Amino acid sequence: MKVLEGIAAGEHTERSFLLDLALALAEDRRRDIMKKTLNGLEAARKQGKVGGRGSVVDDDKRAAILDRRRRGESIRTIAAGVKVSVGVVHKTLAEAKTSDEG
Repeated sequence: MKVLEGIAAGEHTERSFLLDLALALAEDRRRDIMKKTLNGLEAARKQGKVGGRGSVVDDDKRAAILDRRRRGESIRTIAAGVKVSVGVVHKTLAEAKTSDEG
């Protein structure tokens, strides 16, 4: 079978034609979903909405993390004391360093 144009253009056996057609339709559907998702995210941004999880570090926790680090406490000790993860302490310290440099 030979398809001259469209998403399944080319030469096919009956079996390969059905498979190629199914794959082409799936790809088209995936592209449509991605386009709608990006449009939705853009519309939400224009309304001032942001996705993702909120920060666990408020101003008090940030001050405690920075103060404890200035006193020489280890990152693990700070994390346990402030009840946040080690990664959150690293991120908070890095952001503080960046804002001090800028």
